[in-house]
Formats: sequence, structure tokens, C-alpha cells
Amino acid sequence: MTRAITGLVLLLLTGVGAAQQDPNSPTSTTGLLRSSSAMTFCLDQQNPIWKFEQDMAVAVARSLGRKAEFYLHRTPLPNLDTPAQPLDRTELMRLFAHRCDIYPGLVGSTTPAFDYPADEQMYATRPYLKVSYLFASRDRAVTNLATLPKTLPISMERNGLPAYLMYTTRRGQFTDRPVNTAGRLVSDLSTGTSKVGMVFASQLYGRVPSLDKVGLSARPVVGLPNMTWYVIYGLRRDRPSLRAQVDGAITRLIQRGEVQKLLAKHGLNRPGITPASVADRRPQSESFKDDD
Repeated sequence: MTRAITGLVLLLLTGVGAAQQDPNSPTSTTGLLRSSSAMTFCLDQQNPIWKFEQDMAVAVARSLGRKAEFYLHRTPLPNLDTPAQPLDRTELMRLFAHRCDIYPGLVGSTTPAFDYPADEQMYATRPYLKVSYLFASRDRAVTNLATLPKTLPISMERNGLPAYLMYTTRRGQFTDRPVNTAGRLVSDLSTGTSKVGMVFASQLYGRVPSLDKVGLSARPVVGLPNMTWYVIYGLRRDRPSLRAQVDGAITRLIQRGEVQKLLAKHGLNRPGITPASVADRRPQSESFKDDD
């Protein structure tokens, strides 16, 4: 998930030269709009909570009186040490042009501190989840950064946000144990190879059904900024009516408790993952005025 965050930030740094493209070309980013009674969602099985995302998409479509269909964008990672593929802007635009109407499970900042994927190339819906980084520990006496001894190495995904913030704000105050992937981080915590670590909640819960059974406790990270993120849908910039419809469906599902029920169904109603509030709003993009 942290690589997904990095990839989404990079969406805003790379331009797309679409002016001269043939919309019928499979490599174009400006495909013709599809007309169908179904809503096609891209499905990314590299996301550990993809089964929740699939059920959530079905509920959104049903709320609009439509059918959910799926385009399998990515299959599960082959092993723990294979990094998730970053989703760059060009790839996302081609998916919208030729494969799917909506991309679920995208991660966006809850503050303007990080640019948000709602610029001139893409619409972001209202958030439907809030997901936090967790401090996971096998030691009952060490439950947060404030109680972390400098002599106890903390595992973090090498290129993840917690590692970046720890190195920039707490250098010299901790001993690090970097790993290359979220899958390896969760495995090391589960097996006891690592005693403490910081991991995105969906990465942990998507892989560990019961923390108690593996001797772990976990709670949201405190003491670092930007540890909680929204989860949103992305869709084409030229589909404002569809975004308004999806925003309405998400609002209804939150108000009716349906999002909470789906989290419970998939064992995700745990600390660090909650439905977004109906009052939560996507932050204004720093790169483009996103008129609601």
C-alpha cells in the first residue's frame, strides 16, 4: 500500500500528451466514452483487501440500480519479496480509456500536505474509508513510539511513509530494520522475526486474520504526521455526472452502515480501518482547482 501511495503522488508529477492521440488506439489515454447499463471496476488483486473492494463495488453499483462488472487489472503478487507495481498516471488513463469506468482502492491524503489524485486528468470521489498506519508489537510494554527503546529495532518498509518521516524527524532516536515489501514486513512481524514495526492497516489485516493468534497487538501510530489516509475511487475527468452518482451511493452506504458491515464481513473492522464520515471531503488538489 505504501508503494501505491508513492505511485499516486507520482501521478501528479508526470504529464500526459493526449492532444494528438487516436482514441481508438489501445495505447491512447483518451478512449471514447463507453455506454452501458453496467459499471466496470478495475480489480487490483495486489491490494490485500481486494475482496472487500469487490463487494464494495457491487454495493455501490446496486445502490445506483446498476450491475458491477470487473476488469482484472492485476493478479496477486507471486511472493512476499516481490514489490507491488506502482500505478503511474499513463497506465491509469489507459485503463479509464479502454478497460474500466472506476478504479477502486486508491489512497489519497486527508490533508493538503500531500498532493491528491484529483487533478486535470482524473476525478476522485468522496472517500469511503479512512486507513491508518499501525504500530504493531509483540511486546506488551512497547505499544507506541513513545515507549520504543532505541535498542529495539523497528521494521519499516524501506520506501514507505513511516520510514521517510522517521528518518527526517527522529534520526538518531531509533534503530531501524528496513525491509523491501509490505508482505515481508507483515510476515516478519507474524513469525517473530521482527518484534515491532509500522505497517499500513490494510496490509496487515489483509494478511493476518487474527493478531492474537500470532502474538501481535496493533494500534494507530501517534507521534508522526499524515498517518491516516482516505481510500477513494478514481474515474475519468470527463465523467462529472458519474462521480456525482458514485458520491451519492457512497454517502448512502455509509449512512446505512453498509460499509461497516462489509468491513465486518471481511474481518477488517479493527483499529486503523473505519468507514469515512459523511462529513469527510477530499482535500482540494494543490495542482488543479477541482470544482465540486
